[in-house]
Amino acid sequence: MGVKEERYREILQGRSDPSTYYALLGMKVLELEEGRSRMAMDIRRELFNAGGIVHGGALASLADASIAVALATTVDHRRERMSTVEMKINYLSPVREGCVTCTGKVIQRGRSIAVGEACVYDGDERMVAKATATFVIKEKG
Repeated sequence: MGVKEERYREILQGRSDPSTYYALLGMKVLELEEGRSRMAMDIRRELFNAGGIVHGGALASLADASIAVALATTVDHRRERMSTVEMKINYLSPVREGCVTCTGKVIQRGRSIAVGEACVYDGDERMVAKATATFVIKEKG
């Protein structure tokens, strides 16, 4: 197995552990490629806010995770770690049912800083949120 395939396997395993935040929200990785990801989250009543629509925090979590997964495809997990330092999200339309998908991509990846973006879509492929995030990348130690 090559380095790239091993990295992707580690990403998928880490995000499918039933004890993680990913599992709590029901987020799943659908596709991976270098610097890109596609994820999904089924809408459940537990994700609703008091107004009867999906809470913005759930959509923000999906967007953040999608960018992080895209960035993880470019990180050497043996020697580097990464974390979100800033994120901005615009909510474009409410979500009440179905499944939302999110595409994440790395816009710029430097030695210590990376920027990515995510687009969240409802079941009709209508964009319901757009996010950008900055990540710090540090040597493990």
